[in-house]
Amino acid sequence: MSKITRRRVLAGVVALAATAGLAACGSKKAEETTTTAAATETTAAATETTAAATGTGKTIAIVSPYYSNQPATKEVVDAFKTAAEAKGYTVTLVDTKGDLAAVNGEMTNAVSQKASAIVLGMGDPKEFSAGLKSAKDAGVPVFGLDAGSADGVTANFTSDNDFLGKTSAQALLDSIAPGKNVIVIHFDPFEPVRLRGAAARALFAEQGVTILEDIQGDPADSTGFAKTTILDLLTKYPKGKVDGIWVAWDASALGAYQATVEAGRTEVKVVGVDGQDFARAEIKKADSNWIATVRQDWAGIANKAVADIDALLNGGAAPAAVVVVPGELITAANA
Repeated sequence: MSKITRRRVLAGVVALAATAGLAACGSKKAEETTTTAAATETTAAATETTAAATGTGKTIAIVSPYYSNQPATKEVVDAFKTAAEAKGYTVTLVDTKGDLAAVNGEMTNAVSQKASAIVLGMGDPKEFSAGLKSAKDAGVPVFGLDAGSADGVTANFTSDNDFLGKTSAQALLDSIAPGKNVIVIHFDPFEPVRLRGAAARALFAEQGVTILEDIQGDPADSTGFAKTTILDLLTKYPKGKVDGIWVAWDASALGAYQATVEAGRTEVKVVGVDGQDFARAEIKKADSNWIATVRQDWAGIANKAVADIDALLNGGAAPAAVVVVPGELITAANA
């Protein structure tokens, strides 16, 4: 082999070795980059898991007098429970099935069982002074899901009830015109419903509407009570004597609507509040005389409550005494 040939072979070997070295180096760097990326993803996932599990080791006790007999109560309580459990909280639920006095005892039980917080699934907290005192003495914060405000309630998460009342009343006015006659079904012992009822009455008075009957409903039998009552009143007030029925919550609006259909009095317009699925189903039917409801954003209320309670239980500041989530008018156009 000539000297020139030997030099060329040697140069090729050196070049090949350098190329192999670069490839190995590149492979090593790529491997290191992949490992680093994987580690970053793992760290991010761990951080996310830690953030999601801020409730680990803590219990939230929900006490509700209306869970089994009010669809809106069940909806917001279920949404809250799901959101809180996703953050690692242990969530207990007691339904007193309309027994308001029993709420006090269940709140005291939650305190004795070392609950980190107590949540009222609706119900007027003014009825629960003994339970609230027990929680306050033990330093256990109490929160309301569409309950009311009272001494011992850290925050109440609710809709803008003035908006709910005025908006639903205006929807009824838009269908019957001023100067007409209406029936009102309310429930003043429950603060949110009392507030929306007051707002509706104020608007009716302002617009010259006469309230023929102002009836306190029955949350224990919302639909049945309303249906029986309205059937009787439709006999008392024949066609042309009553133009609309304003009802403070959908479960009772359903009974009023059923009464108008059964009596053949669908010229009487009905509105409710809550935006329940059964209300939307009736509203969107052609020629339905259930013309509107105002949707309460139960998922939004529940999620806001969980976020603010979680922040407080993990060293953050307490939320405002009343935290309001907007509602939405539901008519045939968007039902």
